[in-house]
Amino acid sequence: MTACRRVCVVVGMAVGIILGLATLLIMVAVIRAATLEDIDYQELGVDTGVTEELPTWYLDTLPQLMARALSIPTVSTDVGQYDTEQLLRFHQFLRESFPEVFNTTFIRVEVINTYSLLFTIMGKSQELQPYMLMGHMDVVPVEADKWMQDPWGGHILPDPLTGHSYIWGRGAIDNKLGVMGIIMALQYLAKTDFQPTRSFYVAFGHDEEVHGADGAGHIAKVLEARGVKLDFLLDEGLPVLDKVLTGMDVPIAMIGVTEKGYLTLNMEVEGEGGHSSIPPRNSVIARLAAAVSKLETYQQPAMFGQGPEADFFAYIAPKASWPHKLVYANLWLFKPLVQAVMAGRRDTNALVRTTTAVTIVRAGTKENVVPTSASAVVNHRIHSSHNLEDVLDYDRYIIDDPTVKLNVKDGMRPLPVSPYGAEVDGWRLITAAIHHHFPSTVTAPAHFCPSCIMETRIDQHNLNEVSTRIMVGNTDTRYYLNMTSCIYRFEPLMLTLSDLVTIHGHNERIKVSTMGKAASFYYHLILAANNEVTPLLSLPGHRAGEF
Repeated sequence: MTACRRVCVVVGMAVGIILGLATLLIMVAVIRAATLEDIDYQELGVDTGVTEELPTWYLDTLPQLMARALSIPTVSTDVGQYDTEQLLRFHQFLRESFPEVFNTTFIRVEVINTYSLLFTIMGKSQELQPYMLMGHMDVVPVEADKWMQDPWGGHILPDPLTGHSYIWGRGAIDNKLGVMGIIMALQYLAKTDFQPTRSFYVAFGHDEEVHGADGAGHIAKVLEARGVKLDFLLDEGLPVLDKVLTGMDVPIAMIGVTEKGYLTLNMEVEGEGGHSSIPPRNSVIARLAAAVSKLETYQQPAMFGQGPEADFFAYIAPKASWPHKLVYANLWLFKPLVQAVMAGRRDTNALVRTTTAVTIVRAGTKENVVPTSASAVVNHRIHSSHNLEDVLDYDRYIIDDPTVKLNVKDGMRPLPVSPYGAEVDGWRLITAAIHHHFPSTVTAPAHFCPSCIMETRIDQHNLNEVSTRIMVGNTDTRYYLNMTSCIYRFEPLMLTLSDLVTIHGHNERIKVSTMGKAASFYYHLILAANNEVTPLLSLPGHRAGEF
């Protein structure tokens, strides 16, 4: 009886200690969340000194120009296959619509590899390091019969469902918005004879949708041969997204600071065949099916917190509503919970790990013949903190069958994570421009997970890149890795989840007001990049996930 009392006392004390510790941790988490300040991660306090705006008379001319740009079908269909006639027609449209850009003494215009354009805006001082703004002129094909409006009509019409007036056409978002926004800002600067102090470049590739090697690849080689180094680079990327994350009542501007890698494997099994009336034990199809099942059941390990996704929550936590603020601001305590929730959803699971998808399966040629071989194609999208070797090793470990051969077909390592924060010049200037034009928005670093991929031939034994053959690309930024470590991806427009499906889909369009905002964003960024700005240093020790 005495022994029983002692056990009960010990258990009671242990439970009390655990409950007390849990209560203490929750109290600490609540205090941290309640005292979180915006100034930690939002560059709202940085004054770029830019107050000038594009005039209304100029903004009013932009929607019609955008509509004309969208009426030119600069379609890319495959490697090396793009409509050269329409690309040259688009060049002529730019020359006619923005004459000052092409006829100003301090702007040098070069046609690179026949169809891409490189603008060098020569600053007054050669001591300041230049930067680059990018876009691409080509677009993906359309299924015109599935559109509500002619994708090449150049129409400005209301959406029959919402009533809002839109500019309709393929490329409205991806990426003639970027091309037109940049050149519209540049045109106004040229019209007003504004020569910047700091030089910068504008690059418009012509084949980003199918590989980028003929366009951006050649532009990068030209600049590298000239010894160009860039302070930062801004290309197409994620837009401002509204109402996409639980607990966030304000829009989020996710700035891409890295891109996922890519690995494709051929999985092959060989064995005994024969007539289906006398089937072998453990056929090649059964072994292949088992391997496929294992790969989909036992996913690549979650890597939440090892890439920019944890800092994403740190940046948005001050603007989150309760109780989500409590979670987002205290990943040191709630990381397992957040990781589990993200991994449980198809869309966010891709942000926390290397994904695995079996996309092609082949076996057999006749219904009464057991095949002697079976194969499958496995597609991985590689997390920024993962590498190709570990992904392949994990697959082999999970399959655990030496008769299943994994051969590397192609792949690309994840792009480096660019630095971000108020102390980084490029990041600071971009976020200041975002806050100026989207004042209620919170900015945060993020993966950019494009739907396209680049194929790089890999040595099957040591996974070293031995040659490159581009198929379909991520962004064109990968060609400029030798010129800068500060590469950012952002699209200056606000979208909802319903708008996202139009990118590479049907009924791609932007609101009429979006064109003016995009031009104003680039105009503001160019002016701000011309000034010296004192960095606003983040306050240490008050980040989500730290304790």
